[in-house]
Amino acid sequence: MKKKLLLISTLSFLAFNADAQQCLSSGFCTNIPNQHQYPASTFSTTSSTWTTVSAFMNADNFTLFNVTSGDTYEWTYCEAYGGVSTGWDAQLTLTNYGTGANLCFSDNNCGTNGNAPYISWTATFTGVVQLLTSQYNCLNNSGSPYNTLVWRDASGTASTQILGIDVSHYQTITSWSQVKTDPKVFAWAKSTEGTTYTDPSYATNMTNGTAAGVVMGEYHFARPITNSATAEANYFLSVASTNIKVCNLPPVLDLEDPPSGGTLTGTFSSSALTTWVQQWMTTVQTATGIAPILYTSGSIASYLNSSLNTYKLWIADPDGSSTAQPTNIGVWTTWAFKQYSWTGTVSGISGTGNVDLDVFNGNMAAFNALIGCTTGISEKTARTDFILFPNPANDKINIENASLDNRGEMISIYNMQGQLVLQKTMQEQKTEIIISGFTPGIYIVTVKTEKGIEVKKFVKE
Repeated sequence: MKKKLLLISTLSFLAFNADAQQCLSSGFCTNIPNQHQYPASTFSTTSSTWTTVSAFMNADNFTLFNVTSGDTYEWTYCEAYGGVSTGWDAQLTLTNYGTGANLCFSDNNCGTNGNAPYISWTATFTGVVQLLTSQYNCLNNSGSPYNTLVWRDASGTASTQILGIDVSHYQTITSWSQVKTDPKVFAWAKSTEGTTYTDPSYATNMTNGTAAGVVMGEYHFARPITNSATAEANYFLSVASTNIKVCNLPPVLDLEDPPSGGTLTGTFSSSALTTWVQQWMTTVQTATGIAPILYTSGSIASYLNSSLNTYKLWIADPDGSSTAQPTNIGVWTTWAFKQYSWTGTVSGISGTGNVDLDVFNGNMAAFNALIGCTTGISEKTARTDFILFPNPANDKINIENASLDNRGEMISIYNMQGQLVLQKTMQEQKTEIIISGFTPGIYIVTVKTEKGIEVKKFVKE
């Protein structure tokens, strides 16, 4: 019943603002001092799920977005959709990035407080738009407090969530097969703590979870106040290294205050704690070739130095929602996993309200890229309907069409965070795609063919 009431409330808001309040044709703010692009990426999406652009927006930031003619796009700072605008009263100005023409303006609230604009705009062209954030009366600011901007393609397809759990000997797992069908795609099992403790359920959880088809991984509970990072990393490796491999989840450093007392932020300076984490991460990655993930809270994520945000973040934010954006991801600009509950109940695990629940921030293609192999999507190698070359590539890739039935289908390219970075229509024989502007790394290419969705990977050098 609560969900129905929320839906009615949301629809009422949209109906109330169905006029120009969602896209004003005047009031544009264009002469904001010190304008600069932030974040630096050009964003793309085909999903109707709200996603975070950045949790560190200031008034004078402009951001670029790819749009497709006929699709309806929405941008907001509204808390109801995962945004934040409690620090200052924001405004939004949307322009055509190619021509500079003003498209849409908003300074209205969204129904949750008096500080949040909301734009709904149907694209009249395919290209890039610029969204400029300003403070009320077209003013700028800098530094804290920051606001959070979210957006979506309202005419797109809702993404399927990829859910999982994390467990230790505190959970009694009677059937990993039931866990898998709950459905839980992945699970982290506690392996070690400090330099002497191994979780007694670790080996059993890894063996039985893997046998049931759950994508497994292990985490190490850190004790920085007591031990050196190198000693803890080596102990973790002595227990867990055989399970750190392709097709498993990356290893995790669990960084939180010790239950026995004392706090990490009260014991270490931010630079000293950052150094400890970096040493642990480097030791594990050097030994395994796989970059670990950091699990921590928003307060610690804010205390660490930004040099660590090259590692993926698993953020503890137990707000009970698998869809809401985390409220605080610290010095990170995005997140990979969110622990959204500490009181979950899962089939195949004894008891009620005693399981940690997690969600992956991306689609299945991005999840497969993260673990280095495929789960729900198969990458065909024996016979394929398209060929990708060169690989690795620097300036461009070519998609060669092996079947006339594929002509006109959409080529989609995703980054490792599951964000759609480019789409292009398949040509009759060969399609050239310029990637010189891509950030170096691994990308996923999907094409709908007569066999279904086919997936390939390429490396941008």
